[in-house]
Amino acid sequence: MKKFLATLILILMFQTPSQADDIRDFEIEGMSIGDSLLSFVDEEKIKKIKAITQYPNDKFIIYNASKSMNLKIYDYVNVATKKNDKNYIITNISGAIEYQKLDECLKLQEEIQNSIEGIFKSVDKQESNYASKQDKTGNSKVYGIQYYFKPYPSNESITVNCYHMTHESNINKTLKVAVNTEEYAYFLINEAYK
Repeated sequence: MKKFLATLILILMFQTPSQADDIRDFEIEGMSIGDSLLSFVDEEKIKKIKAITQYPNDKFIIYNASKSMNLKIYDYVNVATKKNDKNYIITNISGAIEYQKLDECLKLQEEIQNSIEGIFKSVDKQESNYASKQDKTGNSKVYGIQYYFKPYPSNESITVNCYHMTHESNINKTLKVAVNTEEYAYFLINEAYK
């Protein structure tokens, strides 16, 4: 039932009278790229919600916003800010919804896709399906859609991916929606694991 409600809320949330072309116009649980995390969580709590798992390169810090917010749509939400940013400006937001059957996820993904395309007219779309690197067997699949807001080589984007993980991988099946600034996307691709 939560997934049906999430679908309905997501569809209604994306209905806007004007067309947008700025990634900051996209919200996950009311948060947008460029917002201060301090607008949603006080600094004392921010220090307590720092995610246990971080990238080897700590240029950006990940926070588990799910621990301090009453989520309405997503099961989990993480945000990232630059290390030592006293204003905690959000450079990445990702929300995840757990699912059981691939058809559920693909239907929700399509509805989100239609909503995004109804709002953002000047974006490039790329679809891809590939084996998840999180599953060493290669049997888990990712069904992805990426929307790019600036011309190549920028990777400023919104992604909507179904992570269809096998039972053996011991990883939950999730629909993940992520919003990345150009700087954060560059970091993920070129610096995060160095």
